[in-house]
Amino acid sequence: MNVTKRKFNALLQGLGAKPTPQSPAADGQSNSFSSPLNRPTTPNSTSAPDDISTPSKGMAPAGVPSTPNDPFKRRRVGVLETTPGNEKLGGTTISNVVLKKWTPGGSTTSPRKETKTEPPKYCPSDRDELIRRLGTFQELTEWTPKPDKVNEIEWAKRGWVCKGKERVQCTLCHKELVVKINKREVDGKEVPVIVGSDIEQALVKRFVELIIDAHQEDCLWRKRGCDDTLLRLPLATPKTALASLRQRYDELCARQSFLPYLFNLRLPTNLDLQAVKSQLTPTFFTDPPPPSTNPSAPNDVALALALTGWQGLTNPRVGAVPNSATCTTCLRRLGLWMFKSKEVDEATGQILVPAPMDYLDPVREHRFFCPWRNAATQHNPGAKTMDNKTAWEVLAQTIKNNAKNYTYLHKQGERSTLRNILHRPAASVPVTPSKGVQAEEQEGSPLAGPDVDNEDEDTSVRDAKDKERWARLRRVKSLFDTKNGKKLRRTLSRPGTASSRPTTSHSRQGSVPPETAGAGEKK
Repeated sequence: MNVTKRKFNALLQGLGAKPTPQSPAADGQSNSFSSPLNRPTTPNSTSAPDDISTPSKGMAPAGVPSTPNDPFKRRRVGVLETTPGNEKLGGTTISNVVLKKWTPGGSTTSPRKETKTEPPKYCPSDRDELIRRLGTFQELTEWTPKPDKVNEIEWAKRGWVCKGKERVQCTLCHKELVVKINKREVDGKEVPVIVGSDIEQALVKRFVELIIDAHQEDCLWRKRGCDDTLLRLPLATPKTALASLRQRYDELCARQSFLPYLFNLRLPTNLDLQAVKSQLTPTFFTDPPPPSTNPSAPNDVALALALTGWQGLTNPRVGAVPNSATCTTCLRRLGLWMFKSKEVDEATGQILVPAPMDYLDPVREHRFFCPWRNAATQHNPGAKTMDNKTAWEVLAQTIKNNAKNYTYLHKQGERSTLRNILHRPAASVPVTPSKGVQAEEQEGSPLAGPDVDNEDEDTSVRDAKDKERWARLRRVKSLFDTKNGKKLRRTLSRPGTASSRPTTSHSRQGSVPPETAGAGEKK
């Protein structure tokens, strides 16, 4: 009866009291510990007083959660304690949540930032890095042409890159320098200024010193820069030179609709395109198999541009640019549509609407330091001759030499095959055939033809080489001859002097004729 009365009084007090906002977890836990309705009763438990309207000491009033005084109990119970007036500080927001990666072992790891691989900062012998530094100077809005002694190639060889309007920065020590010779800022704009030649020369001389001295004292670019021959192209090997030429040709053939006409080109006078085409190997246009974009007949315009170092432009973000070409050495970009005539009468070949540009000079369009244009850059310091040639001239000479070697080896292969057919198995000792014997064999051979007629000349050349070889052998042999050896040979060569040793008693006995021996016995 008393228990029912206490429950009824608790319900009445709960209806009149305003509940305080609290979290569900704290409410459930506080009710489980402080509410007398959920408290289990045991036979030995003492009954609570009848009047529960006045809470006893240590008991929280109804509707208010009780929090343990012991901090360890608070942690175990899970009651969230907030500071009055700073309730928002204890809240959990998205901004202060740290995302961590869960691992099966139970440990959490924070996400790592993607580290970008930086290019090497000091690399005086790396050609690709030198070209990359040169590429930062190609924008005319950032870098204007300078005198030869302080041009972009001189700055790039010492580790400088362009970092703004007429501003360079070292890739290693990060020192910056403004390079201005004949310009001045007026109202925030750069205006060209006319300076005297002596002042300009003094400025150029000062900037030549700053190319090295502007680095920090411990900077490696201050001690050594790139070699002058680093931009030289390796075109002396026919295999690699022809492979790169074929690659450039295929890329330009993929843009054949944008290529200018052959009469739009102005090629060098010493470049015979038809002669170069005839000197290429027979399998140049077919091995490896060409892509579907290549025409059935060789494209002369694409071949001329490929010979002078141009290839298709490819943007790393967009991909292949169909109407442009580029040079991978000087990074010059060429708009092909600027040099192609807009309308041409196909019947007569007359130009109806000309191109925006008069003509295309593929060699002159390269930058001044490019080896395709500059013979000094392509010059080999180890060469014996001082005949400087540009890269396209070296490539044309390599093609010509390769054609001669291919023709010679092809003829040698045919002749060796013919000799194997005409070889007689009975002849075990190889003998150099004479002209008369070879002529008789050729007359009697059914396989004699125009190639066999040249064997007479080869035989005479072979005889001359044999005589020269024997003469050399005699000279070498004469070096090993001594005076004693000559005397011994002369003695051995005389008749009756083969046994020139003095005779002994045994030899005398053995040397008596048998007839004399028999006569002595009879006596």
